[in-house]
Amino acid sequence: MGHRHEATDAIIGRIYETAVIPDLWPDLLEHIAKSLDALGGNLIRRSAAGVQIVSSPSAVEITQEFDRQGWNRNNSRVARRLERASYPGFLSDIDLHSIEEINSLPMYTEFLTPAGLAAGSGTIIQGLEDEAVVVAIEGFPSHRAAQQAAPFLDGLRPHLARAATLAGEIRRQRAASLVEVFNVMNMAVALLDAQGRVLRASRHFEAAFDDLLLDGSVRLQIADSIADRRLADGLATMRWIDRGCSIAIRDRDQTGRAVLHLVPASRDAMGMFDRVRLFAVLADPENRALPGADIIAALFDLTPAEARVARAIAGNRAPAELAAEWGISVETIRSQLKRAFAKTSTTRQSELVSLLTRFG
Repeated sequence: MGHRHEATDAIIGRIYETAVIPDLWPDLLEHIAKSLDALGGNLIRRSAAGVQIVSSPSAVEITQEFDRQGWNRNNSRVARRLERASYPGFLSDIDLHSIEEINSLPMYTEFLTPAGLAAGSGTIIQGLEDEAVVVAIEGFPSHRAAQQAAPFLDGLRPHLARAATLAGEIRRQRAASLVEVFNVMNMAVALLDAQGRVLRASRHFEAAFDDLLLDGSVRLQIADSIADRRLADGLATMRWIDRGCSIAIRDRDQTGRAVLHLVPASRDAMGMFDRVRLFAVLADPENRALPGADIIAALFDLTPAEARVARAIAGNRAPAELAAEWGISVETIRSQLKRAFAKTSTTRQSELVSLLTRFG
């Protein structure tokens, strides 16, 4: 019994550590699952901004496959947990479904049972404002094992709830701090949610409201109707494809005034900043200054090496020239450049130059 308490205390310590360092969630979920002889775990955040899923290493591929096959569109597990959202504890599949349903529902017979995931246990935790957090441990060896794990998981639940609330507040504070950085750098940047609503904006971005831009209740809008239609199309596309887009903005006299660039937030950025899914950058199209490699790395989730190559290539340097100067192979330069293209949603040097100069 003493060892069990020590193990529980260690897990509780890790829960609060994870609230401050979101990157630790996958390992925490894995640790909890393995301590119960289960496969892995998922942390699912649902809000008006969309759904974000964090999976433990052992559950990543199977969770992604579940979604790819479309089972999330009619997931009775989630629907029935929502019906019992006020229940202050973990509920197993057998608590939510009868044996007859588990043996007949397509979600179970065609996917969960063959994958060894029919026996799971989860709970819903109310986060800040409109956010709901689902913590699910997947792949118990049996339904009985999932039910027997409930007392242990219920003991962790208050700590998970506090950590989820703390993490939400930390993400809000980080978003506020990021905007202050943009203010210091005199950058016109806004943080948008999945629908394109402005969550926070720097002073230079706000200065464009009521002139070039409108802070709409549903989404960010452009005063010019033609450009606004392009913005609406871009936002709709970016809900499905992580690909940035640039939109030329004209004033009421149809004079070109600026470029609005939409950049999808990296997965790490979505975990760090509350509800942020997109960065909107407003820039003078004549600007040709390049930001530093550290800024490029932070904005696009690049490694220091990838950011250095991206900045150099955007400055019209050739891969062979960089390889000779830095003492590495041309293949290494091209490999780093290929990853930089993928992360910045560009495909060629001219697009990279166009993108990065807008952050200058």
